[in-house]
Parts: sequence; structure tokens; C-alpha cells
Amino acid sequence: MAALQLDAKDLGTLELNGNWLPYMDLTGDGFLPTQVTMANREYAFSKSFIIRGHSAVMPQAIQELRSAGKQPLIIQRDDRYYVFVTPP
Repeated sequence: MAALQLDAKDLGTLELNGNWLPYMDLTGDGFLPTQVTMANREYAFSKSFIIRGHSAVMPQAIQELRSAGKQPLIIQRDDRYYVFVTPP
């Protein structure tokens, strides 16, 4: 299956404990893929967090991903944040 192609002009930011993350709101879209592509960069699904209470666990998870050399992209769908990452 082909990755969902995202347009970088639709990209926003999500502030998470003083860090800014690339963010896109796909609430209302019918299908959430396991892979997305944006600006010739591929991202694969890593994990998700419920929005209510995400600040208790998401910052640590993002830091671990970055420490592993992965770049996160956050996609919101309804009441969840889905974290997609580049390969290390």
C-alpha cells in the first residue's frame, strides 16, 4: 500500500513541554495509514497517545525517539495523537 502523501504547507506545530513538534490535524479524514510521506521524507507509525493526559507520558516517549535518531511527526485524529517517525 502506498503511503499517504501530506502537503508540508498544511503543517502546523504542537508545543510539548517547551519543544515544538511538526503537527498535522487529520480529524475527519476517513483513513489513517501506517505510513505517510511529506516533502520526500517517509514516516512510519510508531505509537499513539490519548490527547487528554498526553503530557504525562508523551514528552518522555518523544525524547526517546529523538535520542534514537528518529524525527517525529504528530498527526491528530479525533481524541488521539499519532506519532509517526522517520527511520534512524
